Order: sequence, then C-alpha cells, then structure tokens
Amino acid sequence: MPREINHLTIELDGIGHTITDRRLAVPIYQRSYAWEEKHVIDLYDDILTALRNSEDEYFIGSVVISAGAERDEVVDGQQRLATIAILISAIRDHFASLEDHERAVDIQNQYLSKRDRRSQEVIPNLKLNNNDNDYFYKKIILFNDKSIGTTRASHERIEKAYRIARNKIKSFVSTESNPTNTLLDICDFIDNHLKIIVVLVPDHANAFTIFETLNDRGLDLAISDLLKNYLLGQSDNRLEEVQENWAKMYTLLESTDNESLVVTFIRHYWSSIYGLTRERELYNKIKRRITSKQRAVDLSIELEKAARVYVSLIDTSQSYWNDYSLEAKNHMATLNLFKMTQMRPLLLAIMDKFSTTEIERSLKFLVAVSSRFLITGGLGGGALEAQFSDRAKEVSEGKITTKNGLKGAMAEAIPSDTLFKDAFKTASVAKQYLARYYLMTLEKSANKEENPELIPNADTSAVNLEHVLPKTLPSVWAFNPDQHRAYVKRLGNLAIMSTRLNSDIGNSSFEIKKPYYEASDFTLTEAISENAQWTEAEINSRQARMAELAVSTWRI
Repeated sequence: MPREINHLTIELDGIGHTITDRRLAVPIYQRSYAWEEKHVIDLYDDILTALRNSEDEYFIGSVVISAGAERDEVVDGQQRLATIAILISAIRDHFASLEDHERAVDIQNQYLSKRDRRSQEVIPNLKLNNNDNDYFYKKIILFNDKSIGTTRASHERIEKAYRIARNKIKSFVSTESNPTNTLLDICDFIDNHLKIIVVLVPDHANAFTIFETLNDRGLDLAISDLLKNYLLGQSDNRLEEVQENWAKMYTLLESTDNESLVVTFIRHYWSSIYGLTRERELYNKIKRRITSKQRAVDLSIELEKAARVYVSLIDTSQSYWNDYSLEAKNHMATLNLFKMTQMRPLLLAIMDKFSTTEIERSLKFLVAVSSRFLITGGLGGGALEAQFSDRAKEVSEGKITTKNGLKGAMAEAIPSDTLFKDAFKTASVAKQYLARYYLMTLEKSANKEENPELIPNADTSAVNLEHVLPKTLPSVWAFNPDQHRAYVKRLGNLAIMSTRLNSDIGNSSFEIKKPYYEASDFTLTEAISENAQWTEAEINSRQARMAELAVSTWRI
C-alpha cells in the first residue's frame, strides 16, 4: 500500500542557489562519490556548451531533500551537487591564480562555506558522507589543501573531477579577452540557468517514497540506492539502526576497492537463502519479502554480518581465516584464482551453516569441482550459477549439512572422471595464471605430495610458464601456422621452469632447449627432455599422461 506523502514541496531552482541557500549533508548511509571521468566530463561540457550557446535553461534532473534540524539531508542528487561544487571550487581557484583574491573569497563565501563568527570555523555548505567528507572538505571546500592524500577510490574520483574542472575552466577562458567576466558568467549560469527540480519533504519516510517514485518514472538509479532507501523507508522509528548497519556493510565492501560490489554481494546473499536471483529481479524480490519494520531491521543486521564473511572470502588475508587451517585458507585462495564468482552464494551458506570441519572438507571438494568445470566447460555460466545457488538454498534450509551431502546433491552436475580425463587430454589454457596453477598442482601430485592443491598460484619472479613450442613461431620449428595455433596453448606443450632458465632459452629450437628441461627441478618438466623431438605426437602423448594424473589430483 503506498505511503501517504504529506507537505511535499516541489520547485524549479538554479543549482547554484540550492547550494548557496541551504546547508546540505549527505547521510552516512549514502554511497561515496561515484562519478567516473566520463560522467564528469559530460556534465561540464554540457554546461559550458549551453552557456556558450546562450541557452536560457539547462535542466540536469531532480534532487530529493529531507528537511532536518541542523542540515537538510540529500536523499538523491548528491553526485550532481558534489560535482557542481567541485566546478565552483575550480572557478574560485582560477580567480586565485589570476591573483583576484577578493573574487576568490566571494566565490568561497557564497557557494562553498560560511565562517562561524565566534569560533572562526569554516562551515561547509555541503557535507559528504563519513568516508568522503574530510577529503572533500580539505580538497574542495578549502583552498585545495595539498597535504591531504587519497585513501579511497572515491577520493581519487573527487581528485580527478577537480583536475577535469580546472582544465575545463582554464580552456574555456583561455580564448576570452576578459577572463573575469567569463568566470562570472559561468557563476551566473550555475545560479540562474542550470536548473534542477528540488523535491523537499519533511521527513525521511516521505523522502524514501519520493525517491522510489522518481525511479518508477524512469530516473536511472543504482539498484543499491533503491534497496537502501527501501529498507530505510520501512524502518520507521528504527531508522538510525538500519542506517548504521547499512553504513557498516557498505564500508566493509568498499574496503575491497570495488565499490560496484554492493549489489553483487546483496544478490549473492539473497541467492544463498532463497535460490538463484538475477540482478533485475533483486529489488522486487526484496520488496515482496521485506514488508515490515522488523524485517527491514533483521535484513540490515544479516547483511552487515554476511558482508564480513563475503569480504573474507575475497581477501584471505583477513583475520577471519585465523580460525581455520592453512589448507582451508589456501583452498579459498585457489577458488578466488578461478574467478568463479557464481559459487559465492554457496560459499556464504556453507560458512554460515557448516561446522568448521565440514567447511574445510567442502572447500577442498569445491576446488576439485571447479577445476573440472573449468577444464570441461562446466554447465555454462547461467546454469552453473543456478546449480550453486540452489545448493546454497538447500544448505541454508538445513537440507544439506555436510560435504558428502553437498557432493550427493551435485553428483549429476559434476564432470565424471571419464569426461574430465577426455577433456583434459585436449585442453588449451589461454590464461597463464590458470595454466601455472594446473602445472604446479600436477607437479606436486606427481611427487606424491599429500595436498597438491595447496599452491593456488606461483611467484612469477621465481617460477614461470614455459611454452616448449614457442608462442612466436620461429622457422626452426616444423609446425605450420594452423598447427601452431592449435597446439601452442595446449597443456601438454606447457611447463613450469625457474624464471632464470626460462629467460635463457626463449624461442630456441627443441634441441637447444632440451638440456634446460633436463636440468629442471620439476619432474614433469624434466621428463620433456626424454623426447627426441617435439611434434604434435609428443604434445598429445604428454598431455594424455597429465590427464591420467589430473583425475587423481582433483578427485571427487
């Protein structure tokens, strides 16, 4: 049932007036500055082109503001407001570069900040969220504090936007006979002609309703923002609790240096409980299930808790892994090497529901399963994600409680020994990190080491990947171009060697390379030297032997 919207004010205003006349704050739960270079350039180019063409109005969208006691809060529109503030700071700094300090101070005092009469503290007109505000204040609101460095990806985006603004302003006024008037013309345009629709509501609940209504009418909003605002809109008098949980979750995920991870995480979390959920379905599915204040609060708590696990799945250096064996940690590192993100719903469910022993057994099992899927081509991306998500739901529901139970549930989907061996015999691997993993793991298995999958990757400064038939085809090799393309990336043609030896032999003939293989400390590499020549037959034969070893190495 739609929430009633009371005391709604909608006005068309110049964005410069909005920044000047209000004290605005981006709530702590809002995402950090996210505009990339393209977005910034497009906006600045549009503004300056409209000014040059003497357009009476240029409309850049809507801003939703919730009235507050000390500051009004920006529910939607923070990216545009911040980007215009950055442009204004560039105008201020250009006046300063012309040694017109009075006008620089005028710009500062009108748009960017006020000074408290008693404390003399500089009070910004616009505050960003907790992650960005200190950097934005020192870099943009003040006169470009050079001492502050970027510590987040969002800071780097703010820094880049500022550099773009400085360059755009400098270029725009460079051909003008009166730069001062041109700069003032830009300010007048921002004040009076660069229009936004300001939607002012008296409380958070109304603001969230307006935010969603704007999206329903075609405004392009991030799914993460929609989800956040829906939860906050449902949270009623427990708003601050949900805000805090969301901010904690967001900060955890942002620490991975991948801010687009928020939606992926929420989707994986939801899939881990309710089965496969596509991104386009996520918002509506959450809306249908989260229909009360308590459910909104509970979900915010679970998301914050799951985010800690999710970040640890991605980054095995986290202290989370101190409670597990080194083998388990390395198995997880191997799964990350595979970049098989479709598995993460299942991993979230396993880490939440299984005992420590069953978690460790399951991680080893999933390494073997993933290796087989990668070699055979698996089920295809969509079917693979459905398989992992459906199994995750069964784990969350308590229907699967052990590694053996998981193995049984996945039995029909896992490539059999015969299928895996046949696929391995002809497998080509284009990604060097994967080829290195397969060869290092087979090498340990050939030497009968108990846990061959413990090394997910090798240090390329010490161990490198060697193509026996070289990547570049020299005339001394009796392969035609078609044969070369077919065999150069075959696993049977690849070997691991010390980086020093590998750099010595380059594109030499097989006769020249043989002594180097013979001197290798790696069993599978040393065995190459037993061949009198290196043709298709030798590559096929070697890879067939490797395939036999692979079945026992990645046992199911």
